[in-house]
Amino acid sequence: MTSPRLFVDAHQHFQDIETHYYPWLCDDSAPPKLEGDLTPIRRNYLGPDYLADMASIKLVKSVHVQNGWDPRYPAGETRWLQGLADRGGFPHAIVAYADLAAPGVQAVLEAHHAFPNVRGIRQILNWHDDRVFQVAPRAGLMDDAAWRRGYSLLQRYGMSFDLQIYWTQMADAYRLARDYPETLLILEHFGMPVDRSADGVKSWAAALQRLAQAPNVVMKLSGLGLGHPHWTVEDTAPLLRRAIDIFGTDRAMFRTNLPVDLLFSSAARIILAYEAVLESYTPAEQDALFHSNALRTYRIQVESLRLASRQIPRNKDVK
Repeated sequence: MTSPRLFVDAHQHFQDIETHYYPWLCDDSAPPKLEGDLTPIRRNYLGPDYLADMASIKLVKSVHVQNGWDPRYPAGETRWLQGLADRGGFPHAIVAYADLAAPGVQAVLEAHHAFPNVRGIRQILNWHDDRVFQVAPRAGLMDDAAWRRGYSLLQRYGMSFDLQIYWTQMADAYRLARDYPETLLILEHFGMPVDRSADGVKSWAAALQRLAQAPNVVMKLSGLGLGHPHWTVEDTAPLLRRAIDIFGTDRAMFRTNLPVDLLFSSAARIILAYEAVLESYTPAEQDALFHSNALRTYRIQVESLRLASRQIPRNKDVK
């Protein structure tokens, strides 16, 4: 079944593990994480693979979010991605990586800024008492003085920040948004409701409600299987609808998180879950969720919303 709506994928990843080093994918000794067994995605995932998975979806543009590239050379991923974009069109926007607490972060931001498709930075901040759910190097980074000095530089370079946290960290995120109102915060995975118990959902929704009070925060919906690998449309659609209603249809957008979400589902099933919530919204609001909000948020220029070319080269020679 083909989705009838044009789609801008606000979050996807490419990877070439034969040529480049991704510690979380390449290291056999990497500890267990929220995603579970990574074996199915320990492979190259390039333009043709992505388009094949998106074949039933009217894909027009995409945003690439940093994918755990060797952190010693963060600009290397951006250079590689810009080469892919220059030759094959995808990705149309890039969210790069920087350790905002590092002493040399300004030079890293300048290196990313040199590439035209760069729009923002992501440094995953997930912190949890359960070590399987921990990703950040330590707790409390959003209140750390050195990290905040790095964060304050984003405005200088016109960069947004992709924010990946749990609901227990949303009070910190609200303070961050309040203290830096000129920097756009983009909440990932609709706040990652990994605890689907009644109390867990209640706490997640309350924290989301508070964070949404900051006008410089918008939200992306994806990661439907993170912490809930056997998700169904029936149990997930109400959470998606609740998150959208909290933020509003002008501050929310759909995405796939491929190839990571292939661990739990297919792209077509992810889109089916999004379609399941749409009856509550007007046609204009549906378009906003599927493409126009992503175009605006990531400042993607659109001559026309043509369907994506199905002839993207593999670009193996682009390093």
